Amino acid sequence: MKNILQVFFCFTLFLAPGWLYAQQTVVKGTVKCTDGPLPGVTIIEKGMPANGTTTNPGGEFQLTLKGRSNKLIVRLIGYVQQEVDVQKGEPLDIFLQPSTQGIDEVIVVGFNTKKRITNTGAVSAITGSEIRNVPTANVQNALMGKLPGFVAQQRSGQPGKDASDFFIRGVSSLNADGNKPLIIVDDIEYAYDQLQQINVNEIESITILKDASTTAIYGIKGANGVLVVTTRRGKTGQPQVNLRVESGAQSPVKKPKFLDSYNTALLVNEAYRNDGLPEQFTAEDLELFRNGKDPYGHPNVNWYDALFKAYSLQANTNVDISGGTKAVKYFISAGALTQNGLVKDFSDPRNEVNNNYFFRRYNFRSNLDLQATKTLNLRLDVTTRFGNVNQPHAANVVSEVYNFEKIHPYSAPLMNPNGTYAFAYDTKDKLPTINARLANGGYNRARRTDFNVLLGATQQLNFIADGLSLTGRVAYAGIEQYSRNVFRGDEPPSFHYNPADGSYTLDPRGNYQLSTYAVTGSTDIYSRNINLQAFLTYDKTFGSHHFNSLLLYNKQSYNSMADIPANSRGYSLKLGYDFKQKYLFDFNAAYNGSDRFQAKKRNGLFPAVGLGWAISQEPFFKDNVSFIHLLKLRATYGIVGSDVTSGNRYLFQQTYNNGGNYSFGENNTAAPTIYEGDLGNLDVTWEKAKKTDFGIDINMLKDKLSLTLDYFYEERYDQLIRKGSVPAIIGIGYSPTNVARTSNKGWDGQVNYRDRIGKVDINTSLVFQVFRNKVLFADEAQPAYPWLAKTGQRIDQPFGYTFIGYYTPEDVKKIQENAHDKPATPLGEYPIQAGDLKYRDLNGDGIIDNNDQGPIGKPNVPSTVLGLTLGANYKGFSINVLFQGSFNYSFSVVGTGIETFQSQFQPIHQQRWTPENADKAQFPRLTSNPTTVNSARSYMSDFWLINARYVRLKTVDIGYQLPSRLLPLHLNNARFYLSAYNLFTWTNYKKYQQDPEIASNTAGDAYINQRVLNIGLQVGF
Repeated sequence: MKNILQVFFCFTLFLAPGWLYAQQTVVKGTVKCTDGPLPGVTIIEKGMPANGTTTNPGGEFQLTLKGRSNKLIVRLIGYVQQEVDVQKGEPLDIFLQPSTQGIDEVIVVGFNTKKRITNTGAVSAITGSEIRNVPTANVQNALMGKLPGFVAQQRSGQPGKDASDFFIRGVSSLNADGNKPLIIVDDIEYAYDQLQQINVNEIESITILKDASTTAIYGIKGANGVLVVTTRRGKTGQPQVNLRVESGAQSPVKKPKFLDSYNTALLVNEAYRNDGLPEQFTAEDLELFRNGKDPYGHPNVNWYDALFKAYSLQANTNVDISGGTKAVKYFISAGALTQNGLVKDFSDPRNEVNNNYFFRRYNFRSNLDLQATKTLNLRLDVTTRFGNVNQPHAANVVSEVYNFEKIHPYSAPLMNPNGTYAFAYDTKDKLPTINARLANGGYNRARRTDFNVLLGATQQLNFIADGLSLTGRVAYAGIEQYSRNVFRGDEPPSFHYNPADGSYTLDPRGNYQLSTYAVTGSTDIYSRNINLQAFLTYDKTFGSHHFNSLLLYNKQSYNSMADIPANSRGYSLKLGYDFKQKYLFDFNAAYNGSDRFQAKKRNGLFPAVGLGWAISQEPFFKDNVSFIHLLKLRATYGIVGSDVTSGNRYLFQQTYNNGGNYSFGENNTAAPTIYEGDLGNLDVTWEKAKKTDFGIDINMLKDKLSLTLDYFYEERYDQLIRKGSVPAIIGIGYSPTNVARTSNKGWDGQVNYRDRIGKVDINTSLVFQVFRNKVLFADEAQPAYPWLAKTGQRIDQPFGYTFIGYYTPEDVKKIQENAHDKPATPLGEYPIQAGDLKYRDLNGDGIIDNNDQGPIGKPNVPSTVLGLTLGANYKGFSINVLFQGSFNYSFSVVGTGIETFQSQFQPIHQQRWTPENADKAQFPRLTSNPTTVNSARSYMSDFWLINARYVRLKTVDIGYQLPSRLLPLHLNNARFYLSAYNLFTWTNYKKYQQDPEIASNTAGDAYINQRVLNIGLQVGF
């Protein structure tokens, strides 16, 4: 007995230091993300799974260590798990990064959620916190390069009108609007312009649904994919207040460069010589342009620099309050955004008229969750948004600057010596200078109000069956937009100053004084949308078997202005089953329709099935492959639909329209007329898409590395188009018909790697997508030659001439001599000259005409998109950058964007063809004639079409989160950050000065996309 006591005593002495250390080590700290403190985070001592705690509503925790690892495991669904070293005596500040790649991460899909491990569909997701610091006014602008399957193009940078067009997995329909995805916000359908108004601060997560298995529940509206937005909701705990204040500077991504008066005059003279006309400018004129000694008689004005500032300011402020009890939880948010335009202020302060571009938006949201009884939950969401968009009256300022026909750099000075306005006396219209018209032209302002209310109730029906619940919702959305136009009916007085004698000549309109402002108004939008939903859900686990299901009734009624409401309704069904999260099965279907079609053709059935096999859950895999945590194969197939097409709203009806007056009788009595409109089509119905998807999900190295890869194939058939085989001789319009077929196939995916190296957390993500579509049948008129057919080409494939060089002097000589080997020429009134663009004669008839146009370049939507995110965190410091690239697309610029005497002269025009520069020419010979073979508008060819690609440093976010111990007052979170948007852009072309995202075959004169540099402060208490 004595020996036993001695052994016990020695053992106790040996372990005592560890016990004493453990008993004395109390760890305190705070867990945060970029949005502030995180409540409900699980904190576990490593090696002691029973010793743990969770953070309180302020993100704080306290834990007494019992083991010897001196490490904590910190985890919360939706965030990357982190292992933290404990340092005695120091409170911990732990920062978690958002994640949607863990096997237990929850993904929002149609009307419910799924865990990543049990999901069979093609889904991409992102949390709101990952895009909250992107300094752009629109949600979709922040998603490009972040989500596989998401393709966006920002066509304009104008404040209030800079939202990107976007597609899911590219383009599949021949109907332009038929490629727009469905937008769902908190399970309620939103329009595109409503999405643009949402404040990113309100968003909890964004998910895109890409295959039939996930979109079939939406039936007739699911063919183009679905973008699902979930807004933030309150959590149980003390009130948490977060304030975000930021301000930034905007500047053009690409500033156009135009030639000065001297170099422009040189090229104008050359063009006139080429056209056999006398030169416009003498040697004396050229010298005065060059030396600038006569600024009023020989002006030299860079109209872009004269009208636009180097930068403008924007500001964004958001405050939100969240918290609650078991009975009531709330999230309340308010925000204000201002964006100013780049146009300089020319207005007279006495006019009190703001003629600049600007955008103002004010948001308010209240999301309430009430526990009415133990089994009844109520929900009330109220959100409203007010927006003002201002722009100069009847003026596209960028277009005015580009337009050589309206103003030249030597047309007029900015102001005359006596302070009066000048006019472009050497142009056809002789308009006052742009600054004069901006100063006195007035403005167009659109005031918009969006109001949304959602009332919902969920009743648990456990007394009938455990896991059964019934939900009902009523949603109302109203949009009102009114325009106010303030303008003068006449142009302002302007004068041409002659420095030779000091005289002033009034412009031809003869206005000696300013006219008074007129005010008009109109109602642009007045719409109401009511949505009713009722659905039963069932979710239950029986041992190793998990079942879930949903049965939905959905009805929507939308009316705009005084139109008859447009109605759609239907039923949807979801059935899901998994065995030990290993064998997965999903069945989704919808039976719904739209009143665009007659009753017998109105409704359709849209079924889809999804299968999955989580191989990593198999015992043989777990026992032999320890470094792979998840390996899942999945496949889906289904049919979804779309009712979007051009034409009469009720496609099956014959239409009649009011025409002009017709005179009868000897007294010339006028009588109104009615004429026949489009013929109705009784057989018309929705178009359909068969979608197939094969995917694989992999998580390995303790979830540090994750991969999602999908291959998809879609056949879109019964597409609604106007048949090209119907001859125009019938003399009347006709409704679209279900005849066209297209296909779309490709790959998309995402690779994430997250790790902790020392005290540095790193995160990288590569997003990629490649798609290729094809027109299988377009019901064309029989083409004269096979290369004229659209069938077999890509959707929206551009057609034009094939550039094969410039006509040489030898070519011109052969043409003049009518030699047998002369090159082909167009039939036109203007003879070919050396330096003109030469095109391939595809049919060999010696004439360049429409029969020689074939497919050139690629469609305007990028078919390859990449996004690379690089991020790191260290002791509160964080940096995240996104490089986004778009490839395999084409664009062209025509008219005032590039063509001589339509556009201002640009550096590319100095590289025109001349006999001395024939081998290095980058532009055809100069001519003042806008309709020759050198015109991009008249003769589109691959000379003008750029096979483009670009890479942008799309977003940058650099921040520092102050340690909790340094926070004053009652603050529990404070973060300073610098952010940027469109910071740098690398392109592969030099011919054009426009941004790479402009719409093809336009003048490229949209308001230039903006680069934004932003500084912000976020605090919470």
